[in-house]
Amino acid sequence: MAEKSIVQLIKSFNPDSLKPVVLVYGGEEFLKKQLVEKIKAAGEIHILWGDELTYPQLKEVFSSSSLFSEGNTAVILFFEAFVSKLSKEEIKDFGEFVKNIALPDRLFLFLKGEKIPAREPFKSLKGNADVVISAPLTPKAFYISVKNKIEKAGKKIDEDTLKYLVGKLKNDLYYAKQEIEKLLTYIGDKGTVEKEDVNAVVVPEPRENVFTFLDRFFAKDISALRIYRQLVNSTHHPFEIQSLLLGQINRLLLFKTLLEKGKSPEAAFSQMNVKHPAMKGSIQKQASYVTKRQLVDMIKELYTLEKEQKVNFADVYKSSEEFILKRVLG
Repeated sequence: MAEKSIVQLIKSFNPDSLKPVVLVYGGEEFLKKQLVEKIKAAGEIHILWGDELTYPQLKEVFSSSSLFSEGNTAVILFFEAFVSKLSKEEIKDFGEFVKNIALPDRLFLFLKGEKIPAREPFKSLKGNADVVISAPLTPKAFYISVKNKIEKAGKKIDEDTLKYLVGKLKNDLYYAKQEIEKLLTYIGDKGTVEKEDVNAVVVPEPRENVFTFLDRFFAKDISALRIYRQLVNSTHHPFEIQSLLLGQINRLLLFKTLLEKGKSPEAAFSQMNVKHPAMKGSIQKQASYVTKRQLVDMIKELYTLEKEQKVNFADVYKSSEEFILKRVLG
């Protein structure tokens, strides 16, 4: 199985050079976002979320005619979430469905994971689809990428300063893009980037995760908003974070309800099938910050938010951030 590099695919994106089905995997989320933008620019597409998509809905996309372009193009994000909901019969049928997709129809499948699972339908897909890997750049390629961005802006940077800058950017493409744009704005008309400029602008970004975000969110700590933005800018879509929030809110609501019924914390965790000590600690801590009424209100607000986003086409990023801000400040 010869894999294609996502970097080369983005540089010279030509749908006609690809099979009707394309499977994308790997840990570099920024490059995946860039590829989705290239697909969007090539014509009308359907963006589908694997955690919400059903198999009949997917088949419906390809059974109807496209209004504005020849054939149908669909992108499934979080493809593994879609697969996890399929029955054995649907997995078998899906394999045949994929084999029968032919041009001008196209199907792009994006995995979150860094590896392709060995089970079906992934195993069969590797033989029927173009496989694209979205791996982090090598240190040398990242170095060249940073150098090219600065030189394309008409600026100079000596080798020692460039190495110093690259070391601060930690081989993170999204972070590098943001920091280099800030750096270029900072130096203005000056023709050369110097180490003092790098020190004035570029601050290594702390790497915090969704668990830290959840703790800060329920504690009504304003830093939750900063962590949320970091997550969205690097690895997570707002829909994914909203789904994580909804799941945790339901856990907290169940935990508090069981305690009200006289269960001990350990008995409640046993009934909830929560075994990991760290998870138990997080649930207890987060539950202490909120009332049952607040949890129920958040569930209602999240469902209303999702309706606004998916039915009334509210800006996903703006509306999701507004929800976080309202709850942290409320």
